[in-house]
Amino acid sequence: MALCNLLPLVFPLLLPLLADLLPRVSALESSIKSTFMYPFPCSESIKICNSSLYHINNGLQAEQIAFFYSVNRSEITYVKNQDYLVTVPCSCQKINDIAGYFYHTTYPVKKDDTFVNVSGQIYSGQAWSFGGEESKFIEGHEVDIYLPCGCVERKSQIVVTYTVQLHDTLSDIATLLSAKISGIESMNSILIQNSEYIDVGWVLFIPREKNGLSKDKEGECFESERPVIFSLEEIEDATNNFDETRKIGEGGYGSVYFGVLGEQEVAIKKMRSNKSKEFFAELKVLCKIHHINVVELLGYASGDDHLYLVYEYVQNGSLNDHLHDPLLKGNQPLSWTARTQIALDAARGIEYIHDHTKARYVHRDIKTSNILLDETLRAKVADFGLAKLVGRTNEEDFIATRLVGTPGYLPPESVKELQVTSKTDVFAYGVVLAELITGQRALVRDNREPNKMRSLITVVNEIFHNEDPEIALEDAIDRTLRGSYPLEDAYKMAEIAERCLSEEAVDRPKMREIVVILTQIMTSALEWEASLGGNSQVFSGLFSGR
Repeated sequence: MALCNLLPLVFPLLLPLLADLLPRVSALESSIKSTFMYPFPCSESIKICNSSLYHINNGLQAEQIAFFYSVNRSEITYVKNQDYLVTVPCSCQKINDIAGYFYHTTYPVKKDDTFVNVSGQIYSGQAWSFGGEESKFIEGHEVDIYLPCGCVERKSQIVVTYTVQLHDTLSDIATLLSAKISGIESMNSILIQNSEYIDVGWVLFIPREKNGLSKDKEGECFESERPVIFSLEEIEDATNNFDETRKIGEGGYGSVYFGVLGEQEVAIKKMRSNKSKEFFAELKVLCKIHHINVVELLGYASGDDHLYLVYEYVQNGSLNDHLHDPLLKGNQPLSWTARTQIALDAARGIEYIHDHTKARYVHRDIKTSNILLDETLRAKVADFGLAKLVGRTNEEDFIATRLVGTPGYLPPESVKELQVTSKTDVFAYGVVLAELITGQRALVRDNREPNKMRSLITVVNEIFHNEDPEIALEDAIDRTLRGSYPLEDAYKMAEIAERCLSEEAVDRPKMREIVVILTQIMTSALEWEASLGGNSQVFSGLFSGR
């Protein structure tokens, strides 16, 4: 695929590189270098692929590089002189009328940061400039960073985005990255007139031969983590060409279809191509997470102007369908023991992404419609399209660029200050607990003022501000339980919900503490149910090893 075939673009890429910020570049090269180049052109047959970005050593540790590139540590491969290759998902995107292959990440702006120095220091001069970036570099905010990358049809090659360094020759680069000089020349239009001349700060696409490396150095995220790349034909066959009778869900992201791949039942999310940010958020999180209480990603695909994610099929739909008007949706009301088990399962899934993965993730959209139930009513957390990687220290400093999530589940600090931490998920989980207890929705129309919505958070607060909270709780508990629940356990669960819904994030418990308390409540619920004869929806499943 040759860049010379690309039609001229109105806005060329300005790739400034502060040479004095990069090692092995002399003081004579300290002025900002301007490179006019084009993004790698999209192919109709390839919407997504693995690609590599060459990170030049500037003193960052591998863990820091992983954070800034929003990847897992396992996707970073050592090259030489503390330089690294960062494996990323590369996709065809159109941004501000500029089309090409890009990798998207975000950067948390610190004091005195500018687009130029962040591009040079953090991203080896590879950040794409659309114009107006400096105005977005506000301390404490998060900015979008787009890094050019490439996809080729040859399975034996992977495209590397490389920044030319002092004393580099084309031959040196080819040797370093197991590439052919002829391949580099054909892939970079800037080399057509004179391939003997390259300058410091130029950004080149290098067609690297995979077999030039030992297997343990390939470091490809999706291959190492084992999600499968399906063809569009396989996806269409699995869904009977997206038969409307197979549609099992729909939202702002697109639609979800039931399908069968081989002998396995699957759920296939069909996303519009303009939802690539959500697509990659799910891909990056779920290809690294394997937990019984988190929905499993099986693979992905692209084609026909859409992106597709393939998940395990979770038979009983969402918790939302089982809590709110369940009979109208063909479901029986959930028993107390089932609700307790669902609460514990969801808590374990959220705790896992907060505390037991190499990187800490915040889901940012915990709600009953994103908690799925299997055939024995065990819960799995789903829909990681808004998930965000955060640090394990100073996470209170993370600021989002826009408000995301669902009304009724958003904590005050997210609404007022766009703050996002693990306590954001804890707050939303508190609303889910309140729904499990009361059967009410997160937002309902206020009977006293029909034009206004009443929050379930208000209901919980009113319970615990009542002179007799236990009586107030009994009045609020879901009527479909028909009084069949242990009040003491229900009160303990309501206390957890109240703590989760604390206005100050610091007053909310961590998910690991919630799991401990709910485990105790679950044990008590089983003892209570056993005394009644054990006829709950989940009773038999629990004692058969589920």
